[in-house]
Amino acid sequence: MPERPPPSGSPGGAPQEDPVNTALDTFLPAFPAGPQAMERVTLDAAWGRVTAEDVTAAVDSPPYARSILEGYLVPADETAPASETHPVSFTVAGAIAPGQPAPKAVGPQTAWEVTTGSAIPEGTLAVLRQWDVQRMDRTVTTTRPSQEGANIEAQGCDVMRGTVVIPRGTRLGPDEIGLLASQGLDTVPVSTQPIVGIFGSGNEVIPHTARLTPGAIWDCNTPALSAFVRQEGGIPKVYGVIRDDFDTFLRALKAALPHCGMIVIAGGTAVGGKDFIADLVSALGSPGVLVNGVPMRSGKPLIMGVADTVPIVCVAGHPPEALRGFRLFGIPALARLLGRTLPARTA
Repeated sequence: MPERPPPSGSPGGAPQEDPVNTALDTFLPAFPAGPQAMERVTLDAAWGRVTAEDVTAAVDSPPYARSILEGYLVPADETAPASETHPVSFTVAGAIAPGQPAPKAVGPQTAWEVTTGSAIPEGTLAVLRQWDVQRMDRTVTTTRPSQEGANIEAQGCDVMRGTVVIPRGTRLGPDEIGLLASQGLDTVPVSTQPIVGIFGSGNEVIPHTARLTPGAIWDCNTPALSAFVRQEGGIPKVYGVIRDDFDTFLRALKAALPHCGMIVIAGGTAVGGKDFIADLVSALGSPGVLVNGVPMRSGKPLIMGVADTVPIVCVAGHPPEALRGFRLFGIPALARLLGRTLPARTA
């Protein structure tokens, strides 16, 4: 039997390491995971925020047993002998409207008219569907037996009080906010939002609001990255475009560092074509550069490092690649600062 050839791109059939995952495995553990601090916000301000603690159910959901349809509440065991030849009848004692308390008990041979959401008292009870009974005045008759609990939602069948309903590290969206409201909660503990300093670079790059002159290009990276940071739960602070001068750039970074939880640099090539971003990152503080280029398409400008505890993500100056670099490395870094749980990475 001929040997099966190894998979293409993997010499000898050995699995290849994913360069992005390899870079992230080097970069992410080098700075502390969040949340760095916690605050409580109201549900109106909770969209997009990340839970800093597990949120547990304050009450059972539903908070009481309730009917799931319109019909008649009766003692379930009294329906056992019901058949076409042996109909069973009940006297209607009244109606339980949604929002009203349930009667203390349902007596023998007694029925209560209910609708969807009607509260159900304790007992061995069932709700008979409207189409399974015949009603004459105050009497309902059925020829079908019903099991205990038929057409009734038990108290706490969805969520039991004290169980975790939203784990720590969850980014809150409409579903989660609705769930919190259903628990009667108006505030939620969330991670404080890191300030992300954003720097552009290049002697030819000018603000997008400036008059365009020959040889210049408008800065679209810092506005786009600012929007990306805000989308992912950070607070962007744009420091503008810095000229390709090492000392000027280093002073600007050192001034920003104490006020930022993370720094993003787009572009950065010195006069004469010599890259200097790696030297800048290393000059900011220990441990310095951790990833200097990623072996992937357009991966050379990607540089990651840490100054003390502040992660620094450096992306390409070409706008599509700048956003791609942030998507690959900026989002995981910001998620780590927030303590946010991201889907498992794939190789």
